[in-house]
Amino acid sequence: MGTVPGNRKISKLKRSRLRITTRGTGGPASLFTSFVRSRYSRIGFYIPCTLIIHGYQDGRGRVLLDRLENGSENLSEVLSHPDLQLWLKAYGNVSVVEEKVRIILEALPGKPEHQLGLWEERIHFGLKKALRETDGMRRIMDGITSYDWDETLDIALKYLPEDTRLDPVMVVTVDGYNGGMFKQDTIFLSLIYFDLSVVSLESFSHEFHHMGAEYWWTKDAVIQGLRSSEDPRKKYIVDLFTYTVKEGLANAFCSPQAITKGYGELDELIHLYEETSDQILIDLEVLMDKILSGNLEEISTSYYDFTMDQKGIGLPPGHFLSGSMVRTMDSSPAVSRAELISLVKEPFNFFKLYNRAVEKMQISQDLLERVYALLGVSV
Repeated sequence: MGTVPGNRKISKLKRSRLRITTRGTGGPASLFTSFVRSRYSRIGFYIPCTLIIHGYQDGRGRVLLDRLENGSENLSEVLSHPDLQLWLKAYGNVSVVEEKVRIILEALPGKPEHQLGLWEERIHFGLKKALRETDGMRRIMDGITSYDWDETLDIALKYLPEDTRLDPVMVVTVDGYNGGMFKQDTIFLSLIYFDLSVVSLESFSHEFHHMGAEYWWTKDAVIQGLRSSEDPRKKYIVDLFTYTVKEGLANAFCSPQAITKGYGELDELIHLYEETSDQILIDLEVLMDKILSGNLEEISTSYYDFTMDQKGIGLPPGHFLSGSMVRTMDSSPAVSRAELISLVKEPFNFFKLYNRAVEKMQISQDLLERVYALLGVSV
């Protein structure tokens, strides 16, 4: 057995051995759901009921899909399955989300009669694609279970503080809205957008790094206090700091291809971001100033435009900027790699280190002092 940062033992085997079993106590729900756990990596793969094309055995999956297409006889049992509930809860109010998914499933392979919102449209797209491309989904799932997950964890731990504990769970879905997302100790990965020809282990290390960062933030009394503050400005500011740290470190170190030209269809967008990087940095300052002003409606729009891919373009500007800022710091003799990794435990130092690394286009010191004053922290 070998050791990695955090004193976590991992296997030296070239590939983790995976066991696949059926979860559930019987009936359609258990047929729709499989549980895959690595014997050597501490990663559980929960394949929820939405992945109805994989949760079957001995070739009867098409019959089960047809049953879903033709009626809602078993939908209540399927939707209430705990594995599927993990995915539904990731989108908020589970009862509301569950009802929306139910209506979409009942209408398959067609669409519900009422007009669908953006989220519902994409969920419908994912489910319909899964029905249409069953064999392709199976090939992708086989590829996912063949990865060396010990190596993936090792990459993430390399850029996390010592004694970081990682106990990840991966939920594989056919989510047409979100190709990948992270919620607490759970990573959601959609087969709809998964391309075995271009996705590398580093892409998963990116998400595992997020999990390692969150491990420390849930233990940090200051961060938790700000997250639970009644002042929404404090919540947005602390979220902006942790967002910048986690996306910056993960994009720069774990999955640098995500913000680098030459790796696929995002080349044009990345080129645009490179050409306008100064403006994106100004946009970040404007966002912080808006948060300080306290206009909640304006804050929400600007924050999510900066941090989330709401337009479906493939890469939010905040992801690119934060990763580029970490790259700049990492290449500067004024900032050490150890200081960058320590940002996981000291996220409020991010902009301080960045200003130390650059002479031009620094973050306004006056703005930072106002931010620190609001948070009640000293840097």
